This record gives sequence, structure tokens and C-alpha cells, in this order.
Amino acid sequence: MHAMTHAPSAPTRQRWMFLAVLLTIAALILSACSAKIETQLGLESAEKGTRTILVSFNMKDNQDKVKGGTQALDASVRKHLPEGLEYEGIQSEGDKARATFKVSFSSVDEYHSKVTSLLKASGSDIKPQISIVNSDQGLVQGIQVKENFSSGDLLGWLPEALVVDGVVSASNKNSVLSSSDETTVKFGEKEVKNSGGSKISAKDVQDRGFRNVILDVKEKDGGYDVAISFVAKEIMNTETAAAVDAYLNQVKPEGSELKKGLESSQAKAYAPSASTASAKEEVGRTLTFSASSIEDLGSGLKKLFGASSTDFSASREVVAKDNTFTVQKKISGLLDCSLLCSPNGDGLTLTIVDSNDKSYMVDPEGRASSSRSGGSSTLIAVDRVSSRQIEMKSMKVATSLGLDGSMEARFLYAFPTEDVAGAEQKLKDVFAGGSNDETEVRQDGDSTIVSVKVRGKDQNEFNQRLNEYMPDSKVTVTRPGGYHPFGSDYTVTPEIKLSSKLGNYYSAPFEFTFKAPTFSSLDQQKVDAANSLAKNSQHVQLTVNGGELSVKTDRGVSSTSGLTVPASGLSMTDVIVDAVIVGLLLLILILLFLFRKKIAAARAKGRERRAASAAALGAAAGVATGYGATQADAQNGYPAQGGYAAQNGYAAQSGYPAQNTAYAAGDDSPTQVFTPQHGLNYGENEPTKAMPAYDAQAAQPAQPTQPVQPGQTAQQPVQPNQFGADDGDVLQ
Repeated sequence: MHAMTHAPSAPTRQRWMFLAVLLTIAALILSACSAKIETQLGLESAEKGTRTILVSFNMKDNQDKVKGGTQALDASVRKHLPEGLEYEGIQSEGDKARATFKVSFSSVDEYHSKVTSLLKASGSDIKPQISIVNSDQGLVQGIQVKENFSSGDLLGWLPEALVVDGVVSASNKNSVLSSSDETTVKFGEKEVKNSGGSKISAKDVQDRGFRNVILDVKEKDGGYDVAISFVAKEIMNTETAAAVDAYLNQVKPEGSELKKGLESSQAKAYAPSASTASAKEEVGRTLTFSASSIEDLGSGLKKLFGASSTDFSASREVVAKDNTFTVQKKISGLLDCSLLCSPNGDGLTLTIVDSNDKSYMVDPEGRASSSRSGGSSTLIAVDRVSSRQIEMKSMKVATSLGLDGSMEARFLYAFPTEDVAGAEQKLKDVFAGGSNDETEVRQDGDSTIVSVKVRGKDQNEFNQRLNEYMPDSKVTVTRPGGYHPFGSDYTVTPEIKLSSKLGNYYSAPFEFTFKAPTFSSLDQQKVDAANSLAKNSQHVQLTVNGGELSVKTDRGVSSTSGLTVPASGLSMTDVIVDAVIVGLLLLILILLFLFRKKIAAARAKGRERRAASAAALGAAAGVATGYGATQADAQNGYPAQGGYAAQNGYAAQSGYPAQNTAYAAGDDSPTQVFTPQHGLNYGENEPTKAMPAYDAQAAQPAQPTQPVQPGQTAQQPVQPNQFGADDGDVLQ
């Protein structure tokens, strides 16, 4: 049986040879056009050193591509040289030329800062990672240097600078620098072998490090729970296990617990095979601890990993968009596992589990992935941003009506302080009212409250400002006009559209309150009857307390348009009119009280005047009749007054007796009449006196005597006619 083989034919071999020649020529052409980059990293210590970058090129091969020669190259470099990079010029030797660049540093932080600036100037998105370790402690002792960038990355700005200045054409931009790079590392006088190619990865160590270090960080209750699995390269013997335990107990964070063996299923998958219980304990170690904050977490990890380049920090920011808030937490830094991770192992793996139990694995470049696939490294840059929507704790609208018709509404937005800490100004900016409104942010326990007050001197002004702050919102007060001395019933209808400010996303507990003005009250039964739909809801609570109404619900409210507040009380007009009436009554009472003595004195004088008038009238009446003082006068203390003098009578006429002559006894003529005389006091008879002739003036009622006014003389009373009104005689 013959073996069958296939040999390529001669033409086929010729085609392959021709293609190889073409590729070789192309490589030579590209090599001739491109500059060669060499890197020398010289370290005086783990903190201080100089990175020297040499760029060599052949001017004879590139004279057609470089306009202006080395002088044009030098001028362009000096013109565009970025900050942080030193340039020592171009040295020529025949057709060959070499440009020298340097980055000097006295600390790793300075080195990192300059590299970051150069990468940015080159348009690179690389986030630099630098680890320089020279330690006689730890499980991995010796010199270790590692970076994730090349010198070509630091010179990325150069090709475009030459194109801009016209030194090289745009078509030759990508061939200015060679992609290959030779790199050497020296620590003092000792050269450390680099195995990273154009990127530095050099080491000279004694290795007792772990194959894997798996770091799991879980957010919990504002803090972090940390579990670290140290996976050995092989089952540890007694000596190795003792050295490992001694070092880990020395560097473990305070309050942490170190256990033998592995607990994580992921760690067990990487562990060396072991079947006995004692062997399983020596395949690795498990360390757990808790951190109350990101600062505590960073401090604990820095102590554990030991390398000076390890730095772990966090920042947080509240972002507002479309009236919603999210808190963004950024965890950044560098974890350097050089003292714990074996250079020949799988390195460090970091997994972060957020508060929603979503896990993210951070790869060596700092990118977070929701899957567990990804590389591992002894050096991991952490740059993870997580965001979470902030939920409002509560929302309250407190309204009040003034007796003068003024209206006020306070909008109170409450947020968890731990979520919005440091973002008070941003909250104020988002919820602030107009120029006429008052906005403030204050702390109340574990809550941060944004308070916005909208006020107007009357209903129209208030609703105008309310609508400016919260569109499509108004509060209407309906009451009868006119004067009501004991007040009247009225209604308040609040139509506040909260969704215009908050959107429809929030579902925080809501409370609406209304405070009636002075002299007004609310009735629970009337409120329940006017809001029967809300009253019958199991999520709404209506409570009246005097002149205040509270409406609470455990769910968010988009509008209060279905609410009606019945109230009763006095209006401003009622109060003013009632006050005027009461004021007048009080004024009268006050005047009566203040002038009570004068009033009493005036009344007494009035009584005296009336008594004097009565006495004068009585005296005048006695004089007019010709009698002296009557018995009543005598009794009242008045002296007897003399009657008028006797007047000459008329001559006797026939048939009539002479005037003032008494009738003879027994005379029964018609003119002889005996009539008992009555004095001023009725019931007193004087039969011995004859009845005087009729006096018309005396028959007139007595006029009261007027008191004498100052400046006037007393007037004598007019004497009555002795002979009656019919005689026509008037005696003065």
C-alpha cells in the first residue's frame, strides 16, 4: 500500500516566492520611511527616574518625504512640544539623525501626571497605569516595573504636528513613527529584563505569590462587604503556609478575619487539585472585612496590597434631568497586587456587586462588564460609574388663606440626605420658584428638604405666581358678597398640578394642608361630605383640626383638582363692619365712664333748676292772687308775701252792693253767694273770705320762671288784671 502525498507544482511555488519578495520589499520601504523608537527607563529608586525616548531616522531615505530637512523637523517639534516633555534637539551623523525626548520625575505621582498629559495631547484614551516596586517584603520580593502604554503612545502628537506645518504630507502621516519599539529598564546600575515588548513589564523577583487574587466587593447599606480569595499556585507546604499567614496577618485591615481554605466557588475553580481536608485548607486563604464607606474600603485595600501605587477613592454626583435626579457614584483608582500576586500567575480579579445585586467585573484597563469574562493582571485600574435614581421621601403642599384675602402655598420636597448630600445648590436650582418666590434648602433629621414659598396679596396675584411656578395650577375661593355679621359659608378649591413640576414618575407619600383664616373654622362632616370619593378611598386620610385640614396619601398625587374645602367664617368686610359697630358701642361706654361725674353733676343741677323753677312759679302764682304765702309755702320755708294794696273800687251801681262790701246776713239775692275759698292746697277751706272777682290773667296757667342769665336783669312778673279779662283794663 502506497502512501499518497501531494506536492505543490512549480508554478505555484513561484507565485508564493514572488509574493514573499513583494512583502519583503514593502517592509523595507516602510522601515525606511518610519522613524525607529527606543525607550530607556532609568530608575534611581522606586519613586525617582527618567524616561528617555530616542527617535532615529534616515534623512537620505526620507529626503523626498520630509520638506525642509532636519531644520524643519526641529522647528515643528519645538513649536508643538507638549507640556511635561523635554526636548534636547536633533543630532545628525551623516545621513542618520536622532531626536531625544525625556520625561523626568521625582515621584510616581508626578510621572503619572506627565504621562496623562502627553496621552491627552496625543489624542489617546489610554488611562495610564504605572507600578514601580522594589520591596524586600511581601510574598513577591524584588524589583517589578509595569506600565500599560508605550513611548509611541506618548509621541502620538508628533505626526499630526508635522502635517500641520507642511513638513510631511497627510498621506505619509501614519508612516512617520515605527510601530516597533525597543525598551530597556535599569534600576540603578542593574538592568531588569523587560518582557512586555514596547510596553514595560520588567521584573527581578523571588516569587511566593498567589496564582489568583479574587476581590469581591459588595455594596450594602451605604457601606461595603469585602471577600478576598488568595489562590495558591500549588498546595502550600508548612513553611510556605507559615510565611503566607505571617504576612497576611501583618497587612490585613483592622477588624478583618483570615480563614484557611477557599469559600468562593470561583476561587475553588482556579485552585490546585486537593482531595483531603488538610490539603484543601492549604490551597489558599480567604479574608473578609466590612467597610463603612468608600474611604474605609480604600484604606483597607491600600494596607493589604501594600504597594505605594495602590490608591482607591470614590466620588459622587447628583445629576438632574427632566425634573428627576440620579446619584452617580464613581469608584476610581489603582489596585497593585505586585506584592501578593505571582508575576507568572493570573493576577488580580475585581468584581463589584451593587446595591441591586448586579455584578460588574473590572478588567485590567478599568472597564466594567456585567459578565465575568475578561483578563486579569497584577495591576488593575478602577474606573467604574454606577447610577441610581433618587426617590423622593415625601412631598407636601401647605396652603393658607389670610383674613385680608392674601394666599400662600409652601411646596416641601424631601429627599434622603445620604443620596443628595453635597448637591443642595443643584436641588435649589431645579426646584426654585420665580423672582417673587422664596426658596431654601434645609436639613431635617435624615432628610434634606427643599422649601419653595409662593405668596400673593390677593387671589389674582397668587394664582398668577402659582401658575408661573407650577403651570396649570390655581386656588379658587368662592364666598357670597355683602355683609354678614355672623359670617357665611364659603369653599376653597385647590387645583395644583404637581405633574407639571415633578412629572409622573414619583410615588412618594403626599400631604396637602389648608389653614383657614382667623375667625373661620372647618367641620369634619362637611369636609367628608364634600370629598366623598377621597373619604371612601383606603389610601386617603382626611383630618380636620380646628381651622386646619390635612389630606394624606401614601401614593404620589399628580393633581389636587378633585379636592374641595368647605369652610365658614367672617370675611374682611364682615370683620370691618362688626369692628366699627363694636367700636362705637365701646366708645360710648368709655365716654360715659370717663364723664360720669360731670354727667351726675349736670343732672343734679338740672334737678335744682327744676326745683327753683317750680318754687318761682309758686311764688308768682301767690302774688298774682293777692295772697301771701300759702300753707304749702310756709311749710316749704318760704316767707309770707304781702298782697297787693287795696284798690279803689268802682262806684256802687243800683242793685249791686259796693265793691269789697260784704253781703248782709240773710241776703238771698241772686248775687249773694257764699262760696268756700280754697287755698293753694286743696281741701283747706276758708269760709270767712269772700270769693274774689274772676281774674282772667290769674286763671292762666303759671309759666315757669326762667333763670337769670349773666348780663341780664331780673324781670318782674306781670301783674294779673284785677277785674278779669273781660273788663279790658290792664294794670301795670
